[in-house]
Amino acid sequence: MKFTKLFAVILIALSANNTLKQSKAQEVNAEKKSALLIADEIVYDESFGILTARGNVELSQNSHILRADLISYNRKADTIIAIGNVSIMQSSGDIIFSEYMELNNQLKTGTINNFRSLLADGSRLAAVRARRTSAHRTELEKAIFSPCSICDKDESKTPLWQIKAVKVIHDEINKDITYNFATIELYGFPIAFTPYLRHPDPSVKRSSGMLAPTIGLSDELGIIYGQPYYYVIDDASDLLIEPRIHSVGGPILLVNYRKQFSNGEIELDNSIAYVKQSYKGTASKDYALEWHADWTGKIKINESWLGGFDFEQASQSSYLSHYNISDSRLLISKLYAERFHQRNYTSLEAYQFHNLESSIHPDDTMITPLIRYSYIGHQDKYGGHTSIDANLLSINKKSGKNTHRVSAITRWELQSISNAGAIYTLNANLQTDAYYVTKASECLNDDEYIVGRIFPQLGLKWQYPLIKRSDRSTTVIEPIASLVLAPLEGNSKKIPNEGSQQFEFDETKLFRLNRYDDTDKVTTGSYLNYALRAGIYGDDGSSSEILIGQSYRFYGRCSFDCASGLEEDLSDLVGVLSLRPTSGPLKLTYRFRLDPEEAIFNRNEVGFYLSQARFHLGGNYVSISRYSDNQSPVSREQIELYGRLTVSDHWSVDANLSNDLSHAHDLLLRGKLALTYTNECLLFGVNFQRSNISDEDIKANDRVMFRLTLTHLGES
Repeated sequence: MKFTKLFAVILIALSANNTLKQSKAQEVNAEKKSALLIADEIVYDESFGILTARGNVELSQNSHILRADLISYNRKADTIIAIGNVSIMQSSGDIIFSEYMELNNQLKTGTINNFRSLLADGSRLAAVRARRTSAHRTELEKAIFSPCSICDKDESKTPLWQIKAVKVIHDEINKDITYNFATIELYGFPIAFTPYLRHPDPSVKRSSGMLAPTIGLSDELGIIYGQPYYYVIDDASDLLIEPRIHSVGGPILLVNYRKQFSNGEIELDNSIAYVKQSYKGTASKDYALEWHADWTGKIKINESWLGGFDFEQASQSSYLSHYNISDSRLLISKLYAERFHQRNYTSLEAYQFHNLESSIHPDDTMITPLIRYSYIGHQDKYGGHTSIDANLLSINKKSGKNTHRVSAITRWELQSISNAGAIYTLNANLQTDAYYVTKASECLNDDEYIVGRIFPQLGLKWQYPLIKRSDRSTTVIEPIASLVLAPLEGNSKKIPNEGSQQFEFDETKLFRLNRYDDTDKVTTGSYLNYALRAGIYGDDGSSSEILIGQSYRFYGRCSFDCASGLEEDLSDLVGVLSLRPTSGPLKLTYRFRLDPEEAIFNRNEVGFYLSQARFHLGGNYVSISRYSDNQSPVSREQIELYGRLTVSDHWSVDANLSNDLSHAHDLLLRGKLALTYTNECLLFGVNFQRSNISDEDIKANDRVMFRLTLTHLGES
């Protein structure tokens, strides 16, 4: 029978026979193997069992769709021949193109001449001939692979990079592409040859294999080359190993292990190096093993308890910086468990601190244990709330005094709003401390004593927000004042000061009862605080805010160090100004501390952030004319800038710098400039780094690092 210029839809049971006696299972099987054929013209020769379809032919079977100008189907041989503008769309999203295909076994096997394939992510495969050996395996002869797009106006143009091979196998079950006798070309020029190459197909997110190498130059290390290998252990864990060699300074091995659990995770970061000892400041040319470890982990014990650890250690102080592993100058190891339950919080912690600064004694400091407990009570019959913060602390040092402390702060707070809109807050604090100190004297290691403290404070705070609403904005003006009453004494010289050694007076500490960050020192005496806060908040997200405040001590002596801003009865003026002209692109912040008597700004801090579609830029400027650092007034001036500029769709520039302006020659502390080119098939970057931070064995250093990553080849 013949249909001319007729749109026909025919459902064909490919495995059906002429017998009507079939089991139910055979019918289901036949239904699964059925196909849907659409064409302008269909001719079926019953004597030979051959069906021929012409014109806009589309054959759908299972998850495959075959399109062509002509399709001939031999029912007896279960063979389909497709001719002219042939394409097969697969369930994975991959599309195969050709001019001639011969397919068997329900489109699962066959031969394809002049094979071309567009993979789901846009990558391309092409070959002189392809053999589909199964539903999930394709073998290509004289093949080319490239993830690079080709200009539609000039399809003959060579892609940025490609792989040519005598034979290519695409295994859709193992999800990899294997090459035999492969050549890698960049802009059409061969740059590498290998008899065997394998990489995951575009559908794979994690796969074992070589990653892009680490390449660079350094003043200290010379030529740097590292070759990382990524190994997927299972769905929840992996391993990254990178041996790295340096023309100066010896080799290093970096190892990173990660694992996810159902109730937690763990990451182990390690390195070991064969180090030339001369960089430690000696004339020796001997080599020795150095190492570092950075291990972290956390676990959910039950619905209330969480736990974890963080272990940081290095064999010697300059190792991390020398090999550009980390800029940290303080190593902190921590073991902890914490419990959240209704209005209670409990934490159990242990710390070890190891300072890498040569100017500070390198002896380890250990805190074992640190136990903290916090509780916030329900509202009582007066409308107030009671809260408790308690802790137990034990600090042990190899040299210096050991401190063992039990401390508790009991608070009661009552807030009330008057009919006129004024807000009154009453605070009553009682801090109790007990200390047991050993090795108190550097001369007498057995010198020990017990000292205690009971320190009450009472505070009353008043706020009166005035609000005015306009068509497009809201204006708020709020005067604030507080009165704090406390005893004259409370900072005994016998009480060790471990947690409150550095102090900076700013607007965040203006209305705090105890302005120190820790309980070792308390704010003695009585004082009056006052400030004015104002803000304009636009409906479009813009805002302008300002706060200016000051403190006046009318009873007692100063408990703060010189140059803190609170050493006089009338404190420095502190304030902050924040501007956001619109809801997004620009934000400006200015903080200051002003000496009212001498009209000198003891601290200026400016921060800004600007973001646009093509760039973002930010920075911070800090100028401190008088700052208390361990009871020694110092001055500092420093600026930090950072930003990113997208030059084009492919090129971008990243930069940041930190500059010490207080230095006689405006010393550049750190600087970085990175140029990056990226597209759908390649990432190339050059990173210039400069560090002028030096300490004993650490010297000023310049580094240039290179990065080249080809899509699907060595991606991390």
